[in-house]
Amino acid sequence: MTKEEFTIHACEQALRFAQVDSWDDMSEELKVQLAFNMGAMSLGLNLSKEDGFLSLANVRKGTVSMTEFREHLKSVIDYYGVEVSKENIKKPF
Repeated sequence: MTKEEFTIHACEQALRFAQVDSWDDMSEELKVQLAFNMGAMSLGLNLSKEDGFLSLANVRKGTVSMTEFREHLKSVIDYYGVEVSKENIKKPF
């Protein structure tokens, strides 16, 4: 898998796991997977601390809703022109 393919996969997975209504709706395992994919996405897209780590920290703390977080992810992914698969995002957990 190339770096580009890995970054696309990380974007898809971050969006996939962010489909829940709130942070507390995720199991600990899904929280870890979301955090890992946010890290991979951040590295792959060379995101700022604010767009990557802090956005995840804010949703974890509850200062940002999961809906706002998901919209943030979508806007970052769109900004960087990453083409994600809707089918991969819709897969059940």
